[in-house]
Amino acid sequence: MTGVNAWPLLTRIWKLQRDLVQKAAPCIDELGISPRELMLLAFVERQPNPSGLARELRIPTPSVSHALKRLENQGMLERRSDPADLRRFNFALTAAGRKALARGQDCLKNSFRGSLRRLEPDEQREFERLLRKLTEDES
Repeated sequence: MTGVNAWPLLTRIWKLQRDLVQKAAPCIDELGISPRELMLLAFVERQPNPSGLARELRIPTPSVSHALKRLENQGMLERRSDPADLRRFNFALTAAGRKALARGQDCLKNSFRGSLRRLEPDEQREFERLLRKLTEDES
């Protein structure tokens, strides 16, 4: 990085993410799930296998398994056999899981909107543009 001290910038990004989740937590709690469980619901369609999900999110497999079991017990996920390997299983969102995911995403979006209000509309568009540029796959 030229001209920018990376560490303070990284800590500000981390603080923004943490603050957004903390502000949204009471709303997410009303759904009977944690912010981490909300993230699992969001990623399970892209990566339905528990070990793959743990790898993708960089969360220990036992933690993912425990959270998935809790979400399954709440009726938000259902377990399905993996058609490619019947010894394995995958998870899929249920109607209740899709509803909780949509409501949880609204909680986070509302939290983020509150922070974005501190920026002018042109700053918001520039912020979005820069985030897209920084998070694009380089492949």
